[in-house]
Amino acid sequence: MKHEYLETSVWFKDKITDPYQIIAAFFDAADIAHHRKIIKNILQVACSERCWEKQVPGHLLYEFSLLESVINAAWVLDQEKKKDPLFINPEDVFNPNLFVGWHGKLTKWDFLPRSLSYKEFANPYRVFKRFFRFQDIANWKEQLQLLMDYSLRSMNLLELEDIRPLSLYFQLTKLVEAAHLIDVREVNHVGGHVKNRISKRRL
Repeated sequence: MKHEYLETSVWFKDKITDPYQIIAAFFDAADIAHHRKIIKNILQVACSERCWEKQVPGHLLYEFSLLESVINAAWVLDQEKKKDPLFINPEDVFNPNLFVGWHGKLTKWDFLPRSLSYKEFANPYRVFKRFFRFQDIANWKEQLQLLMDYSLRSMNLLELEDIRPLSLYFQLTKLVEAAHLIDVREVNHVGGHVKNRISKRRL
C-alpha cells in the first residue's frame, strides 16, 4: 500500500501498523465529548479575530496531532475497504452496547453520535469513505494546517473564499463519531491493556 498518509503528515508522522490501535489511543487520550468540543472550539476561534487562549499553544499542537492520527487511521481503513462486522436493525440504534464507551464519567447521551445517519451508524466505515470523497487526504492536511494557523493568529478564516467552516465542522465531527463507534464495537484493548481497566487519562 502506498503510504500517502505519511507523505502528507504534518504532526503525526508514525507509520501505522494497526489503525484500530491508533483509534484506541485517540480515545484513550480523551473521550468523544472532549474531541467534539475541541473541533467546535477550534473552528470558532479560527473563524474569528480571537487567538487560542484555552491552553498553551503546545497543547493545541497536541490536539492537532491527535486529530491527524485518527484521520490517518481512517484513511488506512478506507483503503482496506473495511465494513462493520455487525448487522444492526433500526430498532437497535439505542442499544448502549453499540455506542457507549468505557469512560465512566460520561452519560449515554454524551456517547450518542448526533451527526450520523442510520446507515452511517450501522456501518461507520461509510463515513470514512465520504470523508475522503469530500476532499483527499492531502487537502485535508492543508485544511488542518490552515485551522492551526488561524487559531493562533488574530486572523479570520472566513476571509478566505474557498473555506467552508460548517462543512469542515460536520465532516470532522462525523469522522470522530464514526471512529468512536468502531472503537466501541471492535477494539477491546489499548496497547494490550483492557479498556475498562485503564487509568482514565482524560485531558
